[in-house]
Amino acid sequence: MKAKRSKLSMWLPLAILSMLAACLGIISCNDSNAQTEQAKPSEKEEVADNGPTKVLYVTFEPGKYHKYTPQMNIFKEVAKANEWEVKVMTGTHDGVIKELAENPDFAEGYDVVVYNFCFAHCDNLNVPYNIIEQTKTKGVPAMLVHCALHSFWPTYKEKGDHAVHAPGAHEKAKTKKELLAKWNKEHPGKEFPAWPKFTGIASTGHGAQKPIQTVHLVKDHPIVKGTTEYKTVNAELYNNFINADDSKDTISIIKGDQGKKSAIILWEHPVGKSKVVSFTLGHGMEEWSQPEFRQILVNGVNYLAKNPSSEKK
Repeated sequence: MKAKRSKLSMWLPLAILSMLAACLGIISCNDSNAQTEQAKPSEKEEVADNGPTKVLYVTFEPGKYHKYTPQMNIFKEVAKANEWEVKVMTGTHDGVIKELAENPDFAEGYDVVVYNFCFAHCDNLNVPYNIIEQTKTKGVPAMLVHCALHSFWPTYKEKGDHAVHAPGAHEKAKTKKELLAKWNKEHPGKEFPAWPKFTGIASTGHGAQKPIQTVHLVKDHPIVKGTTEYKTVNAELYNNFINADDSKDTISIIKGDQGKKSAIILWEHPVGKSKVVSFTLGHGMEEWSQPEFRQILVNGVNYLAKNPSSEKK
């Protein structure tokens, strides 16, 4: 009996320890499984995460009337702070014109294109045609900054005996008879690329550089979110040659008052499959340094990336 009790006293603690170890092993395995399941993102989250916003920034350097290199550097800073993935298309004035004219797919793979250039007297119509096609047919939304609104004047600003209506654009838009004939001969069946078809509201000039008071016309628009109405430093107020009444599909977002003069300075316009946001401020570096100006750039790009369709929400 003593021998049996001795054996039992020896094996009983071992048996209890084995049972405890087994239980702990089960608990440990269950915890591990639970943690694995919790750490795995849902299918919806994986689909929703499309990575950073891809932005193509189109400019040229150095710029005759505008400081495009430091403006580009500021845009890069803004992009980095907002975790956008940015590629810059730049070069000489004529070099960028050549690239835009010869590459019909230059915006492929991007979520938004931002144009900050000045091609006022460019009459190579393949350039505005390819730019318009990126948005109209390929569905890539665009943001136009400052002198991009004073580009391709030969497609709509002509006057005199040789001026004819630019087909498809507002009746105010006039081009050279010879330019229209050349386009029709070289591109039969393709729509004449009148720039106001892309911009909606269009400009042909500006006054002296003086402060502009901004006024929010659509106070709940995502592009003015987090901004206040502000007074700029000395800036150029672009006129509205083709105005909001002329362009019925345009959404006027911000108005600018400069003394007795007023004009729409920020607006949205549908173009084919997508849309364009135009912002006429941004001539000088002091404007680019104002936090309100930068916030509108940020909001504009984010808005277009999230709402690329021309359909009204």
